[in-house]
Amino acid sequence: MTKFTYYNKETAPEESKPLVEQSQKAFGMLPNLHAVLAEAPATYEAYNTTFDLFMKNTTFSPLEQQVVFMTANFENNCHYCVPGHTYMMKPVKCQKR
Repeated sequence: MTKFTYYNKETAPEESKPLVEQSQKAFGMLPNLHAVLAEAPATYEAYNTTFDLFMKNTTFSPLEQQVVFMTANFENNCHYCVPGHTYMMKPVKCQKR
């Protein structure tokens, strides 16, 4: 199993520090996925850009967006994403089943 380094705003590479701060501001904390992505600033920035485009430029409702994310998370067995998007579903009033 691959071991990843988890960065924070003090330990992140210089190019990733603004991205880490942006994530902390947006989420109120640094999600683990973002802490790992800080290793590769270009990848981190690409991830943020793709996420922002999906969130702002689709006709999906906020709930539908989270359903898309959770489906991808489940299919990819993503241990970072399932808890993160479970948290993100609370404000969109997703009913538990």
